[in-house]
Amino acid sequence: MYLTTIAVRNNDEKIKNHIFSGLESISNEDMRITHEEYTAGDTVFIRCGLKEGFMSKLIENRSSEDFKYSLAQVLCDVIIDNYETKILRKIIKEYYLYLTEYERELIYESTIKLLAAEDGYRDGFYGQTRRTRIIRKILNYLKSENFIIIDGFVNFRLNDYIKELADLVERSVEEYIAEREYNEFIKLLRYFVEIQECKVDIVNVVPIDKGGYILIDSKNSPINCECFEELRAEIGDNDISLDDLLISTLITIAPNKVIIHDCQNFKNKELFRTITNIFYDRIELCRGCDLCGILKVNKELN
Repeated sequence: MYLTTIAVRNNDEKIKNHIFSGLESISNEDMRITHEEYTAGDTVFIRCGLKEGFMSKLIENRSSEDFKYSLAQVLCDVIIDNYETKILRKIIKEYYLYLTEYERELIYESTIKLLAAEDGYRDGFYGQTRRTRIIRKILNYLKSENFIIIDGFVNFRLNDYIKELADLVERSVEEYIAEREYNEFIKLLRYFVEIQECKVDIVNVVPIDKGGYILIDSKNSPINCECFEELRAEIGDNDISLDDLLISTLITIAPNKVIIHDCQNFKNKELFRTITNIFYDRIELCRGCDLCGILKVNKELN
């Protein structure tokens, strides 16, 4: 007894084989599945249902409902595996025309990574929640209809699912633009460092427990440059954080080498990233030295 007909446009072999494979996977002793296909134009129709003899058990074991639930799971997998990437590319192409083709491809790859990172995507909480919503939509549709065109169902019945994918694309775009602006900012700061006159050859940067940082020269003496006071006077103590002051000071000093000690105690990891990017070819990360030993002893004494 055929219960549902599935229409696949463009006679897509991949989708068709996925459906057949899914139907075979849900067929068992309690629910034996039968199916057949026929083609009209560029559309293939797959009729599927329960084999004869099982219909007599409908009232007893609700075979029809079980079949539709299992079919909904199969179609959910078909949609996620075969339509999701198409939807993402369509969203990116239609709504982000101002990006180059290369940038749109980066956004696509970034969105795929976001999907994969969502608590395991398929097996995690978000993945299972997404699947449950799609399955529920399919089940509600199959309660009153015995004919489903997958393309039409995706385009007109899964608006929430498409909106969720669009939100992920938007998040990827925002992260990409923020990263692009950050890289442009870093390039500008690198330029400032290049044109500045080197005022101190080597600067040791040491984070302290209370927040803030100590700058020490190659002779293990604190650096007290006039530029500190100039920066404070120009910017004002209330308008600049210790992190911003550190970056501004290092750029003004323009050392030939910046040695960062006790890296794990940098509370602001973004600050650490920014400093290493600005002074990328002048940076040295200390793994333990005499200065570290002196600072550790002083800390213990205090």
